[in-house]
Amino acid sequence: MKKILSLIISVIFTVQALGIGYAYANEVNTEETPASDKSQAEANIYFDLAVSLIMSNYKFDVNREDLYRAAIEHLLKENPELLEKAFEGLFGSLDKYSTYYTQEQLDSFFSNISGEFCGIGVIITSTDEGLLVTTVYDDSPAKEAGIIAGDIISKVGDFSLAGVDVAIAQSKIIGKENTPVNLTIIRNGVSFETNIIRRKIVIESGFYQTVANDTIGYIELDDFNEHACEFVKKALDSFDQKGITNIILDLRNNPGGSAEVMVDISSLFIPTGPAIHFEFKNPFRNKTLYAYNENVKYKLAVLVNENSASASEAFSAAVQDTGVGIVVGTKTFGKGTMQNITKFKIGGGVKLTEAEFLSPNKRHINGIGVSPDVYVEDKIVDYHNSNYTKITYDRVMKSGDKGKDVYALEERLYFLGYNIGLPDEIYDERTHIAVYNFQKSTELYPYGVADITTQLKLEEVLNANKVIQNDSLTKAIDIFLNHDINEFKQDWSSSSEE
Repeated sequence: MKKILSLIISVIFTVQALGIGYAYANEVNTEETPASDKSQAEANIYFDLAVSLIMSNYKFDVNREDLYRAAIEHLLKENPELLEKAFEGLFGSLDKYSTYYTQEQLDSFFSNISGEFCGIGVIITSTDEGLLVTTVYDDSPAKEAGIIAGDIISKVGDFSLAGVDVAIAQSKIIGKENTPVNLTIIRNGVSFETNIIRRKIVIESGFYQTVANDTIGYIELDDFNEHACEFVKKALDSFDQKGITNIILDLRNNPGGSAEVMVDISSLFIPTGPAIHFEFKNPFRNKTLYAYNENVKYKLAVLVNENSASASEAFSAAVQDTGVGIVVGTKTFGKGTMQNITKFKIGGGVKLTEAEFLSPNKRHINGIGVSPDVYVEDKIVDYHNSNYTKITYDRVMKSGDKGKDVYALEERLYFLGYNIGLPDEIYDERTHIAVYNFQKSTELYPYGVADITTQLKLEEVLNANKVIQNDSLTKAIDIFLNHDINEFKQDWSSSSEE
């Protein structure tokens, strides 16, 4: 309450001379400069002095909380337009996941969950510098503008996105179809601006394919939106037809999503039993969501990193606790809380942290993260020091071609965020489209054939970049091909991680 009042006071508060008669003088240290010219901190000090004066000297009983409430009620009565500022201060004083949304921001939040909106076509997560781009969709305005995974969107126009809630940031980026949005991008420490025209975007859930000569199924899941379970079922049906039971589920950079969707997907992999526990302020509200699966048939390796958060962490912990697989990568983000959305009749609403979630074995995740069974860091190295297959420039590559040179081409396109699936030495339709889009974004003649000029352009684009090696995926494939996965399982029966 004090913080919200201070926020309002910083907007309109002016210290008035206190014309109060005393039997003796109370000395209050004031300055001649009007409070309207002072900082918010100074306004806070003056208001605290006034409250302290009342609490110390007022003859009759009074409650400090009642004083703050009376001040807020008076300010809002005189200035009802400050209600949104009041809400921002009220909910902004809580944890970083509790946020007040205007109606526009709330619409943006629900658009993201539904998977359809007008924007630029990226998946983002909030950082101290701005929005980290984790995925760029093919055929999107962002792809055409040359945005790549790893870029940081630091500003929309003059609005800084540093540390801003993702839904609020999204509301600044999305908008009406065919309208421009000005973004400031940071790439490798260098800042530049770009104007992008918004288009209707349908969020893809990820992609899937087989690897290691059709012996392993690979699923990249971008988030836990309302289409995610349907997507994973489709992938598993495809693998079932080939008799594949070894599955790699890639949750690296997956920011999470719906707890209910996470439980639905868990039911495809873990046995019947608890999938996630919720602890509320009122213990009578505590609840457990269950997975239902009487036919556990898959061995699972889950890939995670420091950007795997929320539902991604809950799923990873459930895999460990139930023993159906292992987690490979680095420790996850540590966002182990659940938020509910409450809509206001006057418009807008609030996302409020109402519970902490725990793993099936009641391990705490919030502020801790999920530790992997097998620690593997996807190394970030200078391009020329990477383990990428060398480009030989021996031939022009086109649809139908196969070979190591195709693999080298696809590695680079994959790093840049083009939707080619995983590099597989086959120049298929996805590779053709990716080459076409790369040529278009770099102002080469776009025809989907990787001629020598295109291969040289790839080198030029990557030359000044650091690149990410896919070390955790390589390790997961090696485990399935050359080891018994049970050798890597750890005991996660304890109720908390060290």
